[in-house]
Amino acid sequence: MVSCDLCGKEEYMPFRCRYCGSYFCSEHRMPEMHDCTGSYQQSRSTTGSSGFTATGYSYTPTRRATRYGLFGQNELRDLGIGLGVILLIMLSSYWRLFFTDPIFMMGVVLVYGMAFILHELAHKFSAQMLGYWAEFKINQQGLMMTLLSLISPFKIIAPGAVMIGNIASWSHYGKVALSGPVTNIVLGILFFAMSLFTAPQSYWGALANVGMGINSSLALFNLIPIGVFDGAKIIKWNKYAWGATVIAAGILYLVA
Repeated sequence: MVSCDLCGKEEYMPFRCRYCGSYFCSEHRMPEMHDCTGSYQQSRSTTGSSGFTATGYSYTPTRRATRYGLFGQNELRDLGIGLGVILLIMLSSYWRLFFTDPIFMMGVVLVYGMAFILHELAHKFSAQMLGYWAEFKINQQGLMMTLLSLISPFKIIAPGAVMIGNIASWSHYGKVALSGPVTNIVLGILFFAMSLFTAPQSYWGALANVGMGINSSLALFNLIPIGVFDGAKIIKWNKYAWGATVIAAGILYLVA
């Protein structure tokens, strides 16, 4: 998701001003609606139709790109809230482990938390490495839906997302989106390697299987090629990258 550079409204498909290069919501997409800092003037063509022609370029971003690894003022708080809600979802499904095997339950909590945090940080850091402002923010509607799923057999995990400012191309959009599922696939491969050196019924063997299942499921879920999912952005950028990632995540899921 991208925030409007004027009002901050979150948009999945923002409008990019051809004059100043900023991104805006549908309400502020016209140059005169956002006090465009770029230079533009009305001109006429030889056929008599009128239009806008850019005569210069001047742009000062309203949100500065943050250095790689840095966090916003409230970002760690939002990450903590998101992590806490996701762990509540997990606990609602596996609460019996508290009484039967509390030590294993602690391991499962750690694996769940790592899968979520590293997925979101992969989006953030990859965007920062490309020079963009990027920050994880809680989405109130998604947070409420996630909390309501605590009492539902169908679990929804959407407490927030990484917001990216002034993203320049679908290539960058796709690469940032790809980083999340790829991170989960790499984690799944590491857990698979761990399973090769542990007995299936041992503590570490069981935890390795949980790690493969969680990370492959999270990767496949985010690779759905519709709507706001990472898969929709990846497939628009590079369908082969999307296909290869789906195959890798699918193999991990079957192995788990």
